[in-house]
Amino acid sequence: MKAGVVYITTPVKLSLSKIEELIAKNFNFIMKHMKETEKIDNQIHFLGKLYALTFLYDKSNMIEVKDTEIVLTIKSLLDAEKLIQELYKRALIKVVEEYAEEIISLFEMPKDIEFIFKRVKGYYGECFPKKKKIILSTRLAKYELKYILSVIYHECAHFKYPHHQKEYYEYLEQRYPNYKRIQKELRKISYHEQY
Repeated sequence: MKAGVVYITTPVKLSLSKIEELIAKNFNFIMKHMKETEKIDNQIHFLGKLYALTFLYDKSNMIEVKDTEIVLTIKSLLDAEKLIQELYKRALIKVVEEYAEEIISLFEMPKDIEFIFKRVKGYYGECFPKKKKIILSTRLAKYELKYILSVIYHECAHFKYPHHQKEYYEYLEQRYPNYKRIQKELRKISYHEQY
């Protein structure tokens, strides 16, 4: 089994009915192995907390966040990626909305800033002051709120200072005390998860 997909190899001349018979005969073994693999390998971080991932197969696609587990009800494993990315995106939207007034006030920004959420591995955030756009990587939703805010504030500071000069960091540190320490902590955290 690799990435949630069971591979079955058989001799070339084995008929489809024989393959189906073998699968049916070994169905319980296959399901038990899949469940054990899910318990070991299927964990993700969400808002700074580690969750077990549980997959339920049904005709609908839903996601439910519980105390220690995230339950994905999916048609196929291909739908898991979309659901988790949507969960991350919704969490980031909620943070941005919750802190919108504070952000606009602290950074003297226009109110019509557009936040875009993308699955990006190379960076956490990117700012385009002239276009009034900030891009946030959906993977940022894996981290605690203080790290999410440090990235959002980092990008917002670019509306005043487009480059990372000394004044930029002074300005940012005034608005988000301990910014440098928090960014150092963030750089030390590394989640190598599938989603």
